[in-house]
Amino acid sequence: MKKLLFNLYFWPAFLLEHIVFFVLFPFLLFYHLVLCSRNITSSLRRMIRFHGWLLVCVVPFLRPVLVTNRSDRLVTPAIFTPNHNSAIDPYLFGAINIENCFVTSWPFKIPLYKHFMQFAGYINSDSGWQTLKEKGEEALDSGSSITIWPEGHRSRDGKLQRFRGGAFRLAVETGYPILPVCILGSGDILPPGHRFLNPGHVEMILLKPIYPKNIQDSHEAATILRKETRSAINLELTKNRKTINHSRHSSKRTLTTA
Repeated sequence: MKKLLFNLYFWPAFLLEHIVFFVLFPFLLFYHLVLCSRNITSSLRRMIRFHGWLLVCVVPFLRPVLVTNRSDRLVTPAIFTPNHNSAIDPYLFGAINIENCFVTSWPFKIPLYKHFMQFAGYINSDSGWQTLKEKGEEALDSGSSITIWPEGHRSRDGKLQRFRGGAFRLAVETGYPILPVCILGSGDILPPGHRFLNPGHVEMILLKPIYPKNIQDSHEAATILRKETRSAINLELTKNRKTINHSRHSSKRTLTTA
């Protein structure tokens, strides 16, 4: 019953948010282009971020997405490398107040929508390494961060999958840091293969940035960076699984004792 009520609330709210966003679209575009003197690419990225913020903070999954930063400050621009468990994961980055460029593929397969992605400077992951390098470096040099999903696809079992090398090659080539992100709870809300959401909450943990090693062999540097990043995210996931399991065990023991 709780799941039914949650979906009856969320999907109308989701639709209403989209209507509100498109009504505000020309005013937001004027604000960024004219009042803030930004170019069209930067303006659209910031507007997409605002769209995500409305969805995950104003129309939340029971509560706004919690963002925890493990560093003293947020280092940007950087290459964000989050774990990937759910279709809602890209929207979560609206909770972080930064300009962001996504490396993805599925939006480019949708008619009309793909043109919006192109204007925003998003990078089609199916375009190959050279495109990623050129457009990625251009975005980073302009002050925009980049988000790349190193697993490539959503995890079906919640466990961290094998990491691909593109994000780490880009970091080595450009000198910008990798910023590992541990996403908790999104796979419980909307697991792969499901259409209806479960009630829950999400936390994004921004781990400490990892800089490429200053060694001549770029392939080795990218490999080291990939392993360090995966290890950092996996350690955070393991810690949180232990905390959750301990809490559940304590609750059961309390109920049994009572």
